[in-house]
Amino acid sequence: MASPLPLPLPTSELIAAGVFLASTTKPRRWLLLRGHRSHEWGFPKGHQDPGETLLQAALRETAEETGIGLLAITAPPLMLSYRVPSGRAKTVAYFPAVTAAAEVVLSSEHQEFRWVADKEVAPLLSHPNLRQLFTDHLRTLAC
Repeated sequence: MASPLPLPLPTSELIAAGVFLASTTKPRRWLLLRGHRSHEWGFPKGHQDPGETLLQAALRETAEETGIGLLAITAPPLMLSYRVPSGRAKTVAYFPAVTAAAEVVLSSEHQEFRWVADKEVAPLLSHPNLRQLFTDHLRTLAC
């Protein structure tokens, strides 16, 4: 017997969510994490679990990777799509956010963290598409 409702098609796209997390201090600082495997700097993020919204995934991953569970989302997510080395498509939603928390408790996935000034973020990011997305976000904050 056929299902009365169409079932969602399976997808091979990877979906992740994270945050561009800024401090509430003046001057503003951004939280960057350095990965154990890649040794690259980036923002808190991770894959979306089944049944999670993008926002739920971003909040869970931030708490797991940094120990920071109290933050405020300040704008709609900024979307980044690209192909991973295996060729699979990946989309990451980065939610702009702020926190008053200063203490970071790193997960085993990361070896280091830094709170850095606006102008220090882009030079630390390895991927041009992420640098561009963050730089564009900074421009919206300057308006």
